Amino acid sequence: MAVLDDLSGFEFEDVMEDVFRNLGYENVRQADRTADEGRDVIMEEVVDGTRRAIIVECKHTGTVGRPVVQKLHSAIATFDFDGPKRGMVVTTGRFTNPAQEYANRLQQNDDPHPIELLDGEDLREIADEIGLDLYNGRIEILCDETLRPYDPAADVDAPVTEAFRDIENIEAADLPDPHSSVTFRPVVAVTADTNAVFETSVGVIHRINDRTRFVAHAERGQPHVVDEDVGTLVTENLHATVDLDAEQFGEVFDDVEERRFGQTQTEYKEWAVERLQQHHTTTVTYTATTTSRTTRPVSRTARTSLSSRSNQCTSRKFGTLPTSRSTPTPTSTTRQARHE
Repeated sequence: MAVLDDLSGFEFEDVMEDVFRNLGYENVRQADRTADEGRDVIMEEVVDGTRRAIIVECKHTGTVGRPVVQKLHSAIATFDFDGPKRGMVVTTGRFTNPAQEYANRLQQNDDPHPIELLDGEDLREIADEIGLDLYNGRIEILCDETLRPYDPAADVDAPVTEAFRDIENIEAADLPDPHSSVTFRPVVAVTADTNAVFETSVGVIHRINDRTRFVAHAERGQPHVVDEDVGTLVTENLHATVDLDAEQFGEVFDDVEERRFGQTQTEYKEWAVERLQQHHTTTVTYTATTTSRTTRPVSRTARTSLSSRSNQCTSRKFGTLPTSRSTPTPTSTTRQARHE
């Protein structure tokens, strides 16, 4: 419980948003802060073709009693949703016996608004199942796929041998064994669809119907978009990734380094949405004509600053970008970046 207990209440809710999104729930979002500064998570699921809303109460406390579960049951009943609804209480601690008995009774009585209880131990099991790990007070993204770091049809040292092939007085056979290393760097590939229409009293003045793709470095610190050639390399080879098995690559390379993702999935999403808002912020100039009492036309020009919100990142691909290098001698370094 050490790591979860170190989180603030808001950080815990951010973590849970990541967990639920990775579990496959849809439209996962946090509700506005209430008067007691608590924020619930709202999401949806599709069961047997029927869409159902789930209202989640996050409690960053040692013990959760029956009153919390009862209060959520009432909140579910009044939640505005056109379809079935259920609830979930998630805590870093544990539930009292009366709380568990109340939730069990709802299930047994086929209550229209059943409530699921998840405690701290449940959270750890779920995190393991979906490939996430608690790291420094947050759930870290773990990636198990990468672009291929070398051509399997050739030896990993082949570029070094090729580089020395045409140099006079140096035979490739006389070269010392090169020292090879590979570094797997995390990247995030984002595809976002932006559809917006802006209207004023004069009618539609601006439309956006755009699909945007970009790739960002995802190591420690603020994400930043990769160079164009790297972005092309990643997007064109997402279908040709291989398993990131550090132990297996250790049999090919002398040194293997695997870098971690610096932020959570929710933070990357928020960064992507903010970047799209900046990209689609447009100043539109339009002219309207009015008529005065003397029937003399007057021209007025108005500038409107428009900001479109795009929070529909239709797909997010997490992966690692390998870079490798081989060094034949201490004074000569040849960098190779062979990807398929």
